[in-house]
Amino acid sequence: MLRKTIRLLSVLILAVGWFSSSFNQAFAGSSQAKPIQLPAQFLNSMVKKGSNTLLSDLHTMPTQPKSLTIPKEEILKSPKLNALPETSPNNKLSVSTVTYDVYNTTPDGAIFIKSGNSSQGYITSEGESRWFFTRVETPNKLTVFLNPGASTTNDYDLHLYKLDESTGTLNKISYSTKGAGQYEQVSYVAGTGYYFMLVQSYKGFDVTQPFTIHTIQSDSYDSSEPDDNPWFAKDRGSATFSSSQTIDNILDEDWSKIKVPSDTSVRLNLNNTSAYGEYRLDLYDANLTSLGYLGQNTTAQLKLAAGEYYIRVIAPSKFDLTTPYTLTVSYQNADVARVVTSNITTDGGVYGFINYGYGQKWRIKNNITISGRAFDAQGTPVANAIVTTRIIVTINNKVFTASGTTNEQGYFTIPVNGLTSAAGKYSFYNGVSTHYFDIIPIDFYSGGKLLNSDISSLYHFAYQIR
Repeated sequence: MLRKTIRLLSVLILAVGWFSSSFNQAFAGSSQAKPIQLPAQFLNSMVKKGSNTLLSDLHTMPTQPKSLTIPKEEILKSPKLNALPETSPNNKLSVSTVTYDVYNTTPDGAIFIKSGNSSQGYITSEGESRWFFTRVETPNKLTVFLNPGASTTNDYDLHLYKLDESTGTLNKISYSTKGAGQYEQVSYVAGTGYYFMLVQSYKGFDVTQPFTIHTIQSDSYDSSEPDDNPWFAKDRGSATFSSSQTIDNILDEDWSKIKVPSDTSVRLNLNNTSAYGEYRLDLYDANLTSLGYLGQNTTAQLKLAAGEYYIRVIAPSKFDLTTPYTLTVSYQNADVARVVTSNITTDGGVYGFINYGYGQKWRIKNNITISGRAFDAQGTPVANAIVTTRIIVTINNKVFTASGTTNEQGYFTIPVNGLTSAAGKYSFYNGVSTHYFDIIPIDFYSGGKLLNSDISSLYHFAYQIR
């Protein structure tokens, strides 16, 4: 798919070809973008002689903007996040008035956006550009978010430039070029200086629904930044990894790229210990088609075909920049065919592998932990596999399930808590007292398939009478 070429009618020196020609070329060629030269008179209007302090009051506006607020969910809504509740922190963002003025179609007419604020505008023709800029006073992480508006057919792109104040040139440092109707987001670990944002129409325009551009700065961020979109995702390769990162602002996104060399089962886990943050994992294929999502403190295992995939972690409603979450991705080396149990511990003082006259079985009560090992059809231990057990008690035929994950040697442990009481349908006299118990089924699954197992039933202890 051919990408667009910027055509700016201005006094600037603009090199042809600084946009790439395709989705993949945009990523590969971004570092080759040629700088844009800003005119001296514009630079002089931005910076006081001998100072780097921005004089936004000297940046002449053709109209005096009014101040208003709009709900954050209006800025972030579809397709980025679910609607945010009114109780969310910092639920309002300041937005400048929407304007039809065309003076910011070139960099020397860029509109200033203060950190933590937004501006709205219109694209009035296909291929048109709108420029904005902001100031980073102290080194911070800079995040820029673009909501293209309600249209699902318009395709607006976002590019970020840093001003070289010694030469007056703009050098491209980040970009986001998704498809039609998609939000765009970039981030950069920024030093002190001026940063310019370009919103450009690749396809379509809208003079009735404005786009919104928002900037925010974070003084605390993790070492993986910037990683706020697929083009700057951290390449995790095809090996198991565990990464601890933070969400440093409500817009922050942490992207990772994984490569699945052959069809295999992949285990995803998102762990968050903070009560102040709430996170979600989204999985995408190489074309950025959503494959589903995973809530925090949960594990999922799914079969993926060979190829590249993207993982995004976001904070749909609240975040905690002081406490990292942990993302773990591991790969199952084979399908599980059978399990062997090595131990089942239990409460109630009834632990043991005994014979009540119906063969050797593990005796249990209400809270148990199953230990075992998983093997493939050839007898090789299976790593990183989710093994699920199912136990059905006698009273009301109530079903209990629980799962565990095998380690690198194929070992697993599965806690099963809260088993209801046994009915005591069977009895056994041991010479001292009579034990009453049930014989209940137990089985194991992995990948939705029933596994062969060395055990199929348990003694469920009820009570004893002397």
